[in-house]
Amino acid sequence: MRDTHAALLTHLGGADMVSETQRMTVRRIAALEAELVYLEDKIARCCADGGEPESSDLELYGRLANGQRRHLEVIGWKRVPRDVTPTLDQYLAQQTESPA
Repeated sequence: MRDTHAALLTHLGGADMVSETQRMTVRRIAALEAELVYLEDKIARCCADGGEPESSDLELYGRLANGQRRHLEVIGWKRVPRDVTPTLDQYLAQQTESPA
């Protein structure tokens, strides 16, 4: 969950660029992802053992995946680039620090 949370904050341009509502949405997306991964593993193990997954697990998986998709649509599918261009003061400070 922590990795998903961090990756989504990066997707939105970095933790310092995210609003509180975006942060709340990211937390929910990460929580849903953890549950979806758990269910995927449960379903895969059941199938590997020759069984059929419970219909309730498949239904829950579908509802969680749809909920996650709706949250993802809110934050956007495209990554937000982070502006790493230094300010004029930062640029000048770097130039004076660098040996000529």
